[in-house]
Amino acid sequence: LMICHYQPIVDIEEQVFAYELLARFPKEDGSMIYPNEIFSAAKARGRLYSLDRACRMTAVKHATSLKGKKAFINFIPTSIYSPEFCLKSTTALAEELGIDPVELVFEVVETEKVEDIEHLKKILAFYKEKGFEYALDDVGEGYSTMEMLADIKPNYMKLDMKYVQGISNDLNKQAVAQKFLEKAVEVGSIPLAEGIEEREDFEWLKETGYKLFQGYYFGKPTAAPI
Repeated sequence: LMICHYQPIVDIEEQVFAYELLARFPKEDGSMIYPNEIFSAAKARGRLYSLDRACRMTAVKHATSLKGKKAFINFIPTSIYSPEFCLKSTTALAEELGIDPVELVFEVVETEKVEDIEHLKKILAFYKEKGFEYALDDVGEGYSTMEMLADIKPNYMKLDMKYVQGISNDLNKQAVAQKFLEKAVEVGSIPLAEGIEEREDFEWLKETGYKLFQGYYFGKPTAAPI
């Protein structure tokens, strides 16, 4: 059994812009198994593709309850061996449920670890052709990531939480965030800061020019959209 929890993504006015849909695996006693445990087990057994596909399909179903708000849905690029074949079921389900493609944002998990950039570009080209948007997560200082941004031109770029938490009084983190913001503007991408837990960090990022924000300060993942 798999469900999704919803974590809000807000704009500069703190209004909900979207929700990230996060897979959860409830046990019979009501406790939850978190994705990192399940994904590690699936990877060890060579079942990553099946699990990633099941998570994507479940998230698309959960997106129907968002009514006009965007849904950020994670996917692991290395689990997709052929975009046309692997993603057909996802796009067909969205169509069947009457979801406007522009309301789904497919988010690349572990952007920093993507080695086959050409393969990632093929996947994102497929999503784009179908009218979906896409985001790169955990983007930071990685030279390779910054270089590939111009090629990929994501709709959204997520600044990794390790640069976000405590940024209001950390000059090194501020420098990374500034560089990241310049790159986002250059490639026409909307900058999103994730992992915000303190008001001061939100205020600093907002004043600097970030447009979207996510983190426990605005809301933890919940079983229904808030």
